[in-house]
Amino acid sequence: MEKKIMVTDNDYQRLTGLIGFSTETNKMPEVIAQLFRALRDAERVLPEQIPENVVTMNSRVLLKDLSNRREAELTITYPQDADHRARKVSVFSSIGTALLGMQAGDIVSWKVPGGHGNFQILKVTYQPESVGDVWL
Repeated sequence: MEKKIMVTDNDYQRLTGLIGFSTETNKMPEVIAQLFRALRDAERVLPEQIPENVVTMNSRVLLKDLSNRREAELTITYPQDADHRARKVSVFSSIGTALLGMQAGDIVSWKVPGGHGNFQILKVTYQPESVGDVWL
């Protein structure tokens, strides 16, 4: 059983709208279907009530690869803002879907070349809601 995620009402509304728009004429890709299921079952809270250690949209996250101990910082973005060179990953990617709604300390996994990678969320280094940027 997968862990139930926590999302803000704002992120929930925006993401379910994007999912509906992006799948109107196409069959829903598995990663988007996985995100949809997670959102459907998520605990929804007001932006002001989300704990600052929870990964929300536009959050920056410090991760540690558990296989080689390397650390990397990523930002979870909407699809149109994704930029691999700037380490901005789309929430519609397997990485983004795995991270959204998780908390510092959690271990997440996604497909990497050669199998599945396991990563620990060391810290949410920036979360819009915790600094009052609730409309990002």
